[in-house]
Amino acid sequence: MDSRSPVFQLLKPRNLVALLAGLCTVLAVATHNPLMVMLSAASLATILVSGLRVWGLLENVRVERDHHPRVFQGNSVAVSLRISGSERRTPELLLVEDSFPPSTTSRIRRLVEHPIGREFGVQFQYFGLCEHRRGLYILGPVRLQAADELGFFQRELFMEDFSELVIYPQAVDLHQLDLLGAGTLAHVGLETTRRTGASEEFLGVREYRPGDPISLVHWRSTAHHDRLMVKEFQEEMTTVVTFFLDLGRLGLVGVGDQTSVEYGIKCCASMAKRAVERGHQVGLFAVGATVEHLPPGGGTAHLLALLDRLAFVKPMGDSGFAAVVRDLAKGLPRGSTAVLVMGATTIDFDALAPGIALLIDRRILPVVVAIDDRAFIKIFQEQEERHYRALPLEDIVNLLRLMGARVHVVRRAKSMGEALVAGLEQEAVS
Repeated sequence: MDSRSPVFQLLKPRNLVALLAGLCTVLAVATHNPLMVMLSAASLATILVSGLRVWGLLENVRVERDHHPRVFQGNSVAVSLRISGSERRTPELLLVEDSFPPSTTSRIRRLVEHPIGREFGVQFQYFGLCEHRRGLYILGPVRLQAADELGFFQRELFMEDFSELVIYPQAVDLHQLDLLGAGTLAHVGLETTRRTGASEEFLGVREYRPGDPISLVHWRSTAHHDRLMVKEFQEEMTTVVTFFLDLGRLGLVGVGDQTSVEYGIKCCASMAKRAVERGHQVGLFAVGATVEHLPPGGGTAHLLALLDRLAFVKPMGDSGFAAVVRDLAKGLPRGSTAVLVMGATTIDFDALAPGIALLIDRRILPVVVAIDDRAFIKIFQEQEERHYRALPLEDIVNLLRLMGARVHVVRRAKSMGEALVAGLEQEAVS
């Protein structure tokens, strides 16, 4: 017989006892039959005892949750729940429900049968899929529900056991991306590349070349050789990749997880992961109403610190992105790589050109990741007007290349992971 059928539900012990109690009580009152009175009293006593039994359940129960505190968006995290207690009465059936807000299935339920002994402990594990966007999520509370053997009464208890889970932005695996290019030596890793240039360590003197600053002229050697001689110093070039992420308010187009800013954040996460895997250092400037800075560093611990920053950044205010790039370019290590992540239609070429020129002058490779933001839903009227006035995407790519930048274009797609791989592993084709 199907357990969901009305007949099966009617024949449950709980319903049979209730039916017997009601029938015997009516007959006892109507006929004053001693047998009916006894049957009525026995059935009512059974119900009363069940109620008293449930009243004492879940009095000394403890709940502990354990899981990894960080996980990437789209991945699963293993959550372990341990329910323990010391009960005068142990529940025969215990329903455990945990709250897991990062998933569309936000409530996880498990039925625990027959906890063993008065000093009981039950532990089980579930895997929660982190489908929602990056950020901080609070897991909990835990709801416990116990019932008597016949199912007449239930006792429900909410355990205020909470834990934090940080969802990192999705970072895809990039296998073909060369972040350094001609900016420095890819095989050096975290070591320092030493070349002739300008630093505090003196190497010697050489003949003057057009473009050498007059301040470097070595006058004693010039007089001795009867021609201009300049001082030469050792230049340090390190394998650093610095990310500039535009978080201006008007750069945010789209809704939910499908926004240009979310694409940009995931670009930074994916490229930073690739850089650390190759042994390079990474740094971050998140440019919004204020500039949030993470100094360069290498290794897994530093990558986690960068991902922590990216998990919580929000687009707001007027970023003045191009001006920030120009002002901060002079402080970047010579020979490194600067990755500028922004919406394609937000690029102010007149304002950005001096910053890119300064990067190139310092032998820093400029890489522009342009998010094709025309395909996203517009939020503000200014965005519609700006997108209408913006150059075609091919012209934007060509202008950036004329400035000397390497350009990648990331387009919106149903699978964001595939869109990131397609855009980041290949340079833009105009």
